[in-house]
Amino acid sequence: MRKLPTRQVHLDFHTSPLIPDVGKAFDKEKFQAALKEGNVNSVTVFAKCHHGYCYYPSTVGTQHPTMEQGFDLTGAMVNAAHEIGVDAPIYITAGWSVLDSETHPEWCMRYKDGSMQTMNYDLEAAPDTPKPNCSWKNLCLSGEYAEHIYALTEEICDRYEKVDGLFYDIIYLNDVCYCPNCLKGMKEEGLDPANIEDARKYYKISHLRFMDNCSKRLHKKHPEATVFFNSGGADIYRPEYHDGQTHFEMEDLPTAWGGYDKMPPRASVMSRYGKEYLGMTGKFHTEWGGFGEYKNPEALKYEALLMAMYGSKCSIGDQMIPDGHLDIETYKCIGTAYKALEAIEPWCWPAVSTAKLGVYLSGNESSDEGLHKMLLEGHIDFEVVLPGDDLKPFKALILPDGVKVSDEEAIKINAFVNAGGAVLFSGTSLVKDGKFQLDPGAEYAGNSEFRQDYLCVGDKLKLPFGNAPFFCYSSAKRAEVTDGEVLASVFEPWFDRNYGTYCSHRNTPYKSEASGYPGAVKKGKVIWLAHPVFELYKEYGAQLFREVALKALRLIYTPLYSINLPSNGRTRLTYQAKEDRYVFHAAYATPMQRGCITVLEDMPEFKDVSVTIKTDKAVKAVRSIPSLEEIAFENKNGELSFAIPYVQCHSAVEIV
Repeated sequence: MRKLPTRQVHLDFHTSPLIPDVGKAFDKEKFQAALKEGNVNSVTVFAKCHHGYCYYPSTVGTQHPTMEQGFDLTGAMVNAAHEIGVDAPIYITAGWSVLDSETHPEWCMRYKDGSMQTMNYDLEAAPDTPKPNCSWKNLCLSGEYAEHIYALTEEICDRYEKVDGLFYDIIYLNDVCYCPNCLKGMKEEGLDPANIEDARKYYKISHLRFMDNCSKRLHKKHPEATVFFNSGGADIYRPEYHDGQTHFEMEDLPTAWGGYDKMPPRASVMSRYGKEYLGMTGKFHTEWGGFGEYKNPEALKYEALLMAMYGSKCSIGDQMIPDGHLDIETYKCIGTAYKALEAIEPWCWPAVSTAKLGVYLSGNESSDEGLHKMLLEGHIDFEVVLPGDDLKPFKALILPDGVKVSDEEAIKINAFVNAGGAVLFSGTSLVKDGKFQLDPGAEYAGNSEFRQDYLCVGDKLKLPFGNAPFFCYSSAKRAEVTDGEVLASVFEPWFDRNYGTYCSHRNTPYKSEASGYPGAVKKGKVIWLAHPVFELYKEYGAQLFREVALKALRLIYTPLYSINLPSNGRTRLTYQAKEDRYVFHAAYATPMQRGCITVLEDMPEFKDVSVTIKTDKAVKAVRSIPSLEEIAFENKNGELSFAIPYVQCHSAVEIV
């Protein structure tokens, strides 16, 4: 398989048939000049778009009606890129195609009642009704439509002498389909369409079959080509689709799709497969498909360097102008990011994590993201743990809020604790049949009678705002203490806020005496937190939730390093075996919410940032990257101390 390029552009082109002269202004030299300006080494070009049109002379599909018939825009881009040493994988839409959904409505996905599955689409809208963003009918990747995509794949593979890869888009829509093809397929597999679990099982079967059929056709002609199936192919909650990818493209637009902290845990999951992976952001201020939108070049640089910190190659999304030219200003912005990325690449790949903290996924995105944000803000490296993983690399584990594990996994976790490991868990994690699967020094007692309550910590968890009871936006689970140490207590309200019982504008005040139920309890190296603190942190952002969780963690686990950066800083320590060196990354930016968009604009500089790392390595030198200027350090008693001269956007040092 070909090696994944490091500095990519994903070039969209979803162009209405109402726009004239499509592709007419394409110019090879100007196309190449833009790629050079952007310091790009791979560009994903388009063969078929969401409007349903092909951009080459196709006998399988329909060439765009306003493009010069016979003109091969796809091939022209591939050849132009290859001529300057740039890879050019090819994009094929699958799940959204207007032309196909209109000419073949029987190819569309269906709900159980037979109605069409859509994305932000009003099937009753008049032609002059304003259309929402990202509004399409969903197509089912089965039957005749699947055969159409297979034929298109074969045509593309036959047409071009060198196909670097194929990128199939919009693949994993929903998790069930009841179109005639799927109903027939379920019965052939002995599955009952009336059973939702059977319907979900068939959805997986049919999509795995689709992936396999596409890959076989590609690799028959181009065995070294990469293939990726997007819109779920790198979803950490859908591992059943991971094996069918040659690599992973973690599509994300942090400005509009949930912020800048989603990529690190996704990179952790993707790294486990031994495949290359890349992060995919966009040059857009908002989302895909925006014309005339420009992200701050410094923001693009921060995103690219943050991806590299976590072992991820980088892809930046753009959209070609309908007449076939690239906006050179976009590539100047991209070039800012990719020149900075190229300078540090030797210290980014290959590299392995040094994290000794493993975190399980709860399946609740709010709980998982709340935990990940806490750790990132606390400058604590972590890796995601999936059931069945070897726990030996870790010194501590966290199971956030509602992690359900099998008896076998619970036995492993107990053995981990018996061997000296530490575990922090919360809420209903490690609870089965009304009992804890791991002993925190208390017995599980179920739900509270209140919807909301308060938490008051003891001296070992003392908070920066004092130790008064503070409001939790949901209630704790109850437990009866046995031989555990109570670290925090639950204070309960006088009553729930109802129309018949209420006080003031919002929540009811707490009773003056503690409830008798623990808010946090510790036994040895095991701590249980009674509230779903990680979900609460994601949903409400109160610093106190983070303080409680991280202080509890530090009672049983000492992180590998410490640094005096504020919570917006992002840090990571990696190891490169071939060079026998550690690389310490520190990045800083201040995301701000403006309207519905998260923006990065301010990049403050921090000078003489002190770092302490626990290491037994006999350190010979600490050097700035990429200048390799020497940094003074002290290495004694198992601790390495030095100061990074400055952190502005991103800085890194090598430790040899």
